[in-house]
Amino acid sequence: MSREITETERKKVLVDRATREVKANFEYFQSILPELMKNHYKEFALLHDKGLIAFFESENDAIKIGKRDYGPGGFSVQQVVDARIDLGYQSHLIL
Repeated sequence: MSREITETERKKVLVDRATREVKANFEYFQSILPELMKNHYKEFALLHDKGLIAFFESENDAIKIGKRDYGPGGFSVQQVVDARIDLGYQSHLIL
């Protein structure tokens, strides 16, 4: 017999998925950052499933396309810069 999941359980699953996605994407991003710095400095990289999808001039555009194509928690966005910038929780978990 199956039961419906609660809203709290659904949110936990979503946060867990987003956390794994962000961590995997960040590790990949760091491995290719030196090459990206040459031609994409200060642009925003959309990442999904440990892969680079596209570059954007604005963070908002990258987030909009990420949500549209991969859903909440299914992508991450990193700015191509030579220092890690922490903009808070939302910049890491885009839900």
